Amino acid sequence: MESISDVVDEVIQNCPVDVRRPLYKNVVLSGGSTMFRDFGWRLQRDLKRVVDARLRLSEELGGGRIKPRPVEVQVMAHHTQRYAVWFGGSMLASTPEFFQVCHTKKDYEEVGPSVCRHNPVFGVMS
Repeated sequence: MESISDVVDEVIQNCPVDVRRPLYKNVVLSGGSTMFRDFGWRLQRDLKRVVDARLRLSEELGGGRIKPRPVEVQVMAHHTQRYAVWFGGSMLASTPEFFQVCHTKKDYEEVGPSVCRHNPVFGVMS
């Protein structure tokens, strides 16, 4: 089982190289499980360890000739993080496009659970 810091790192590493540093600097917590005591601090510490280990390996593989710039890691908590998911859902539901991108109960009953594998927002079908 992968740790949350490894999952966050993997997601950021799968992004284009020019946006990775800003992403590491702007990890935002939202939702219930992030409310555990010191969750943000622990995630930041563990993510920083993963990133620093990669930089050390990169430096070693390069023979020490090139020293990579340190990567700033910042995990942000906010006083409304408990409700952030609801705020986002509410904002989406208030847009005129909402009914074009959601699945209805009727769709679910006709197609079954596989209807959820298609997301019109991203144009992804799996």
